[in-house]
Amino acid sequence: MRRLLALLALVAFALVLTGCSTAEGLRAQELLKQAEAAQAALTSSTFEGSLGMTFGGERMAMSFRGATSSHGEWVSVDGSGIPGAGSFSMQMLVKDGRAWTNLGGSWVSGPAPAGVGANGTVSAAAFQELAQYVEDVRVTEHQLVEGKQVTTIAGEIDTQGMLEAFTKLGSAAGEVEGLSLEGFDLSKLGVDVGDIEAVLTIDEATGLLSTAMITFGMSAQGEELSLELRYRLTSANEPVRLPSP
Repeated sequence: MRRLLALLALVAFALVLTGCSTAEGLRAQELLKQAEAAQAALTSSTFEGSLGMTFGGERMAMSFRGATSSHGEWVSVDGSGIPGAGSFSMQMLVKDGRAWTNLGGSWVSGPAPAGVGANGTVSAAAFQELAQYVEDVRVTEHQLVEGKQVTTIAGEIDTQGMLEAFTKLGSAAGEVEGLSLEGFDLSKLGVDVGDIEAVLTIDEATGLLSTAMITFGMSAQGEELSLELRYRLTSANEPVRLPSP
């Protein structure tokens, strides 16, 4: 969960910036690779964030916080406005090779999640294809924010163009159970996809991603959908005590 949240913005930007040849694009790529290496070297961390989505005048929101250490990972999620569920609270814990879930009552144990393989299904050539859909990259270094020197990386991605590129990646995304996606065009379905906008900050002292905000919007059949993901690293390489189930 920590890797998914903390590296979500890093992975997305690292992929699409692979072929970005502007000076700022190349600098952003270098900084993101350094941040990914720093993240992988963390011995412990705490983090928090939120995920909000608005559709048809209804607001769904989730807030999360968590911790990681050499013994495992823990995350707590609180949600509201979820269709069919209303509000909910849950905790997930992986500790010393075991996994537990708590849905507002007692802890229930289960097998630890299997590790994710290192080999991806989309080739580097596919990433080069996607890189051309980065519309703008801006890097601002040596900013003082809350007493820390940080670098800000901001940019937009042509989402529709990127989706169309995915349809050309052969077995990776070109066909799903025999359904050809060639010529895939959401606009023909009455769906207007907005650009993905992201703003990342990297702590210059640690090289770590310290905050991320990703926003995305689209409309379909007269209804507007907007999504916003926020993430903040609250501590790094400090003593962390995970819950005991």
